[in-house]
Amino acid sequence: MNELANEIAAMIEKLEKSSTVDPGAAQITAGHLKAILAAMAIPDNAGTIASWFAELEQFWLSSVAWCSQLSKDIEKIIIDYQEQL
Repeated sequence: MNELANEIAAMIEKLEKSSTVDPGAAQITAGHLKAILAAMAIPDNAGTIASWFAELEQFWLSSVAWCSQLSKDIEKIIIDYQEQL
């Protein structure tokens, strides 16, 4: 999961520096990603990580424009996580 953690950290940084992403969506996404990173830092915490990913996925499906770069970035993170299960 180290590669995934690095990918998540890079996306957080990108969101915090971006002026092209909807500020509300970027802030909420970054919040979810930060919670996931914090959960990943705790050993044997798969249940909490899965819960945070489920919340991120629900937010993505219900609140992020499908054609946006943010949508593509979130989708990639979710797919990478699911492939590691």
